[in-house]
Amino acid sequence: MSDAVLHGRTRRVVRLATGFGALHIVHTALNLGYTLVQLLVLARGLDQQRYAEVVFLTAVSFYVQPIDQAIGRANYMALRPGALGVGGKAGGEIFGFLGAQAGLLLILSFLIPAFFGMDDPERYLGNVLYLFGCLFTAYWSFDLQSTVWSADLGRQFAIVSIIRRLLFLVALGLFWVTGSFLLFGLATTVVVIVFMVVLFRLLRQSAIWAMVTRPPTRSGVFGHLKRFWSSLVFALSELLVLNSPYAVVTALFGVGPALVMFDSVMKVCRLAMAGTRTLAEIFLPRISRQMLGGEMDNARRGLRLVTGLCVAASAVPALAVLLFGEAIFNLLLGHNNVVPDAAIPVAALIVLISGFYQPATLFLSYLNAASLIGRVARFAFAGAAVFALLAVFKGAEPVSLLWIYAVFFAAVSGVSIICSARIEPWDLAKPEER
Repeated sequence: MSDAVLHGRTRRVVRLATGFGALHIVHTALNLGYTLVQLLVLARGLDQQRYAEVVFLTAVSFYVQPIDQAIGRANYMALRPGALGVGGKAGGEIFGFLGAQAGLLLILSFLIPAFFGMDDPERYLGNVLYLFGCLFTAYWSFDLQSTVWSADLGRQFAIVSIIRRLLFLVALGLFWVTGSFLLFGLATTVVVIVFMVVLFRLLRQSAIWAMVTRPPTRSGVFGHLKRFWSSLVFALSELLVLNSPYAVVTALFGVGPALVMFDSVMKVCRLAMAGTRTLAEIFLPRISRQMLGGEMDNARRGLRLVTGLCVAASAVPALAVLLFGEAIFNLLLGHNNVVPDAAIPVAALIVLISGFYQPATLFLSYLNAASLIGRVARFAFAGAAVFALLAVFKGAEPVSLLWIYAVFFAAVSGVSIICSARIEPWDLAKPEER
């Protein structure tokens, strides 16, 4: 083999290893690792009541995510055509929406922890900083990430995000060593603020900055509001699908063991979904380019391929939960494990269903297939209402609620897959509406 051939192959390997796909996988793996380690550390480092408070605060961040997702997806819809040269530039309304959401999250960070009282200032401030970290981590992962991806800056964002997540792990280690939840919150807050500044400076030097240099106009703001509303309706349906158990269980059983059980099952589900979401996101730029370019047959083949990969990927953790569920939840929760053996089979089923749900909903939302999004959203809203009514009027105990939820989750996943497989050019918003 000649030196030139060897050098060429080496360069291709290096390009592959340092490209967007590989770095995004590393970033997601770090996120999964951090979520797992944080669960292990907090479940062992906090008493049962304080850990229940942390579960509640984490759930609050889930309920705010629809706005984050809607803003990020609306920004992607607005910026992506311009980045591909098939639409005009977006205006300053992009960053206006980002700034308004940051302000809302800051207010919520101080407001929600007051629910547990302010008599103990250290406990209150620790909860404030923890919620601040949760809310702005979602802001980073949805609002900012989607905005940056629209201009094909995923590689740069992944590098910065990897460093940021490693520093979060250091902060968690600080809690493990000191046992101070307040110190942990202070450390994560510093990381959040510093990396917001870092990303802002990167954006100023990138092509995306030139795409939003025009001042916002009334028509631009109203156009972006339409994109935001379409995305928000779909994100709210996702909220109901993934988080309705939290609201129902809290209403029926309060903040206690039943909520921790549901949270534990859904945490494993979310860990699996993080992996399948990564697979889908790696293919998103290519499939969005094909659909916007009218290559619908290639795009549909890509959708089928991604769905198959996601189902296969989710089957691995689902099987692990089915066979080793008790050991897994003991490992994750330690003395806070309240997941009964009867919940193991349905927990595995929910994890498997997530592999069908994730790719279909991701592509529908980012491609702004408005009519299909509406169908899925209406079905999800109706299904969530039926789930809640069954839970309340049947007086179901927690494990039975999980089985009812699994049926609801599977139904929404099936409708989403059918709709994503039927996307046609006329289902996508026109370039000027994006």
